[in-house]
Amino acid sequence: PHIIFLSQSVLYAGSVGSGENGLSLCGSRICHEIAHSWFGLVIGARDWTEEWISEGFATYLEDIIWAQAQHLSLQETAEQSDLKALLRWRRLSDELQNSEEALQILRPNMENTGQVSESGSSMVKHALNPDKTFMQVHYLKGYFLLRFLASQVSEQQFIDFFRLFVKKYHGQLILS
Repeated sequence: PHIIFLSQSVLYAGSVGSGENGLSLCGSRICHEIAHSWFGLVIGARDWTEEWISEGFATYLEDIIWAQAQHLSLQETAEQSDLKALLRWRRLSDELQNSEEALQILRPNMENTGQVSESGSSMVKHALNPDKTFMQVHYLKGYFLLRFLASQVSEQQFIDFFRLFVKKYHGQLILS
């Protein structure tokens, strides 16, 4: 949806031809931000308490974008995806054990999600809570929901779903 120009060197940690592994944490982060071109900018959450919509989708897509950028084989892609999922699962488990339950809920406003006041404003629950700034629960729960859904169909079917989803909801603010 948007044009982003990046040098290949930004995505590559080692020197070309040096035999160094080209994997980069910076590259993974860039892929996450590229995914926000679709989920966050083109399609957004109508209620910011549902940040999992943009963050969960971007976290899921960062692995797909990364694999494409690095020209990984199907086996390498699967291995890296499984390893990252394990690391994310450990991080999520730690956060769930060490944070308030109220900060762990993907849709904290429940039936009031998406309601807008007469002035046009909506409530952002926990916005001033400093603990929330450092949490990744919404990124990770959203990621694992999408990973589960992807496991129920073929990879191509899931990619096709993403395309249809973006096409259908392009330019809209949505609720889960």
